[in-house]
Amino acid sequence: MVTMAPFFPSPLAPGEPVNVAPFGTLLPEGNGIVWEDPREIHRVVVRFKGPALPTHRLRLEYWGSRWPAQRLPKDRQPGGGDVGWWELGNWYRGGWRAADAIAVSQGSVITFTFRPVNAREFPELKDYPATFRTTLKIRIAADEPLPEIEGIEAYTDSVWERRVVRLAWDKAPQDEVKLEVFNGVVDGLDRCSSHHFQMRLWAAANPDPNTFDRTLVTVRGPRAFTFAVDDLAQRPLFLPPFGVAVLDGEDERDYAAVVAAQAARGEKTLYDRVALLPEQTWKAAWEGMPAKRKPLYLPLGLDGGRQRFRLDADGSVTYRINSHQLRYRPGKDSPRIEQDGVPLRCWFGMSCHPVIRTIEEGCLPIAQTTWEEEGVRVQQTAFVTALSGTQTDGPPPPGDAFAVLLARFTFINPTQTARIAALRLRCEAGDHPEALRADAGGRLWSGERLRGQIVADGAPVAEQGALHWSWELAPGQSREAVVKLPYVLLTEAAEHVALAQLDFAHEHAAVAGYWRRRLDQSMRLITPEPMLNEFHRAHAAHLLINCEREPDSERRFARVGSFGYGAYGNESCMMVVNLDRRGYHTEARQCLDAWLRYQGTAELPGDFSSKEGVLYGAGGYEAGGYNQHHGWILWCLAEHYRFTRDTDWLRRAAPGILAGAEWVIRERQRTAGRADLGRGLLPAGSLEDIGDWWPWLSTNCYTWRGLDAAAWALAQIQHPEAGRLRQEAEDYHAALLAAFREAARRAPVVRLRDGTAVPHIPSHVYRRGRSFGWVCETLEGALHLLISRVIDPHSPEAEWIVKDYEDNLYLSHQWGYTLDDFEAHWFGRGGMSMQSCLLLDVEPYLYRDDVKHALRALFNAIAVGYFPDVRMITEHALPNMGDWRGDHYKSSDESNAAGWLRQIFAREAGEELLLGQAVPREWLRAGQRCGVERAATHFGPMSLIYEAGEEQITARLEAPRRDPPRSIRLRFREPGGRPLASVTVSGQRWTDFQGEWVRLPGDIGATTVVVHWRER
Repeated sequence: MVTMAPFFPSPLAPGEPVNVAPFGTLLPEGNGIVWEDPREIHRVVVRFKGPALPTHRLRLEYWGSRWPAQRLPKDRQPGGGDVGWWELGNWYRGGWRAADAIAVSQGSVITFTFRPVNAREFPELKDYPATFRTTLKIRIAADEPLPEIEGIEAYTDSVWERRVVRLAWDKAPQDEVKLEVFNGVVDGLDRCSSHHFQMRLWAAANPDPNTFDRTLVTVRGPRAFTFAVDDLAQRPLFLPPFGVAVLDGEDERDYAAVVAAQAARGEKTLYDRVALLPEQTWKAAWEGMPAKRKPLYLPLGLDGGRQRFRLDADGSVTYRINSHQLRYRPGKDSPRIEQDGVPLRCWFGMSCHPVIRTIEEGCLPIAQTTWEEEGVRVQQTAFVTALSGTQTDGPPPPGDAFAVLLARFTFINPTQTARIAALRLRCEAGDHPEALRADAGGRLWSGERLRGQIVADGAPVAEQGALHWSWELAPGQSREAVVKLPYVLLTEAAEHVALAQLDFAHEHAAVAGYWRRRLDQSMRLITPEPMLNEFHRAHAAHLLINCEREPDSERRFARVGSFGYGAYGNESCMMVVNLDRRGYHTEARQCLDAWLRYQGTAELPGDFSSKEGVLYGAGGYEAGGYNQHHGWILWCLAEHYRFTRDTDWLRRAAPGILAGAEWVIRERQRTAGRADLGRGLLPAGSLEDIGDWWPWLSTNCYTWRGLDAAAWALAQIQHPEAGRLRQEAEDYHAALLAAFREAARRAPVVRLRDGTAVPHIPSHVYRRGRSFGWVCETLEGALHLLISRVIDPHSPEAEWIVKDYEDNLYLSHQWGYTLDDFEAHWFGRGGMSMQSCLLLDVEPYLYRDDVKHALRALFNAIAVGYFPDVRMITEHALPNMGDWRGDHYKSSDESNAAGWLRQIFAREAGEELLLGQAVPREWLRAGQRCGVERAATHFGPMSLIYEAGEEQITARLEAPRRDPPRSIRLRFREPGGRPLASVTVSGQRWTDFQGEWVRLPGDIGATTVVVHWRER
């Protein structure tokens, strides 16, 4: 049996404008329409039941937000990184605008058309005389009671056209099939046979590729799906999971013929192609990326210090560019910043293209740069120390400790003739040049303000606002100049003395020793790839610098960027988890304690009733307003307990955890009575970098995960509310799945590269299809259902999602990177978003044990953003691969990359510990050694080192002892993919193995496992 939802009793005609009012919802007051997507309204017709008011007493109003200042083009789909941050509007943020409209009355009918939007409403838009309004809502308003409205029509520039669609089934449907049309009208339905239906309909036609008027048909049977009629212009939609093909009316093939045609083409998804190819290597990923186009600056600072310096490739230093954020938490530096906090920059006359640029030992925050300047070799060594000096074995300094950048310039004449070496100091304060004078001691003054000191032979010459030191160097001769730049204005005589007494050599040794000791406290990564080892070790310093200490407190704020970015809860949690994975449990706790201290002090932007219990506030450092912040922090609190099993801390944190859970419960109760897809979800609010308020998928995924984790954590201390929280988490999970599965049924299926089509889960529940831009669709899309474990990573839904991401999002015009030669580069430049290390796309592949896919995603994501000279990963490789953009150190994105490198060796899977799951086969070739040392896990610290021989691999394991896992599975990925033939554990024959995996007891402790591929 087949039924269809009725629409439009009145006849239509080809070419007539489409009335989209029936596809919206009536406003509660009955005087307007609201749509789920912005509509381009050209004409509005209002029919009153009785006489209408005079036109001069009526207003047509539309909901205004971003349009027309931000608008989609009508002739193309915009692509690239920048458009990812565009917003299309929402139901909450904006306001009613009175349209500059022409109203014509015909009895009880009023027709509104629009004057150009730049005539009166937006006269500044000189080149945009739009005679339409793009909006989510319209309404009729007056300053007096309105007569009763019989109906409202809203016409766009789409026009009606007749279409015929055929449904060809593999097996005849046994149950009732119901057809629903959105943005269209059913004109008739014929059952041609038990396997074939033919549907006649009126569809909206529009050449605008960005129109939201596309006609969608929903087929509801035992399983429901939706297709876009426009998609049939390319070729049929072939849906194997549903056993149906959707064809244009002129295509008379049956299901078997469509199957045969798809098989004959021999096309595969990128996901399937990855599985068939040799696995990606770091060397291939690095060499396959475009060269870096410009050098990336290097942040320098103290451990937890809030006074930071930016060192560029030309040796110039910029500082005080984050002073505005220091005002959030007053410290001893605050009066100095208020007195003189203008941003400063100093140039030294060096080129932007050094011949050598690196950091000391490949990991310490000590810059080493070399230039060749007119025959003179110039070497700069730069770092930051405290004005009081650095103690190699001392604790981290206070967050407001006065910081000083020290830079030594060494000028060497390597030639056989005399050369002139020069240091040219030029400074700016704010945007204005600042002329400095040097006194006899080399102190640099701007009026009465001490800017720093340069210790060098000879006196400088003042020339055009700059200071020049120059020396004639004989062949082989050298000179040194030491630059000292304090961050704050030094007003006390004792401070001037302290600056003068800072000895470069002493501080260099002390700072290097301090950071070496601190990095040695971290987990250690060992691979055959020096770049990866150096990055992983260097990143520990990036974390410690960016996790800023609060003045007069042990708390830290996990700032995700060194200068402009504050504590973005979700990304800050990525840092905190990485601190815990590395064994920096004290620092992780200090970051979490900051959120607990400031809980409920800042509200999230959304349709929420209160901020009570909200985990977002960070003493003024909170940033972004992403609604997922709360869920991430709630989860991270529980995750810290998993790593430490610090019951005393958990009991102290429990009131905050409970308050955070209660906020989720209260806000969900406010949507429990909704009759639409938002029922049971968190109320609408902001996304990551997107201010539009919707019930976003990623927000709900991470909020549920946080509530689920809170229930688990409180159960560990037998908290009396743990059971109630567990039930609330289960209810939330069910509501989340129900809402987004129905959203997927309403969204048109998407094509894959193998010729099939699969369901698509939208980024928020009201979106019928793709969201606009890579941020909403790729960075915040359906993959979060897997990352957060809302759905089973081995489910058909999960496979559809990862295939869609690979085929349609990572490499695409609108939602990812574009390639000039797709076949040449898809493997080496795909598998990642345009913020390559923020989206946790490696982890779903690990959950699915898709090792080839995980390694490709991991290596490509690091390679596209990695700058090896400074051992840093950029936030965005934008506008193109090879470029950089963002605030650095981008320690959150780097934390994900470091975490992936740890997880290929050690990953928790519930109460089981997986070891070596995704170690690259190349790293286990004969003679190679790789592994991790002192890696923290949920079960305690552990180490694992692989040593590969010709016909055997040895794994030296120090399994966790504190809280042993239920079991351990240890993998040996032999380079040729051979299964194991024999195993010994601690010298004894071992039989509990299968394929590449050896199963070990969780409490095995220290042991040596040797595997062979030939029976011994």
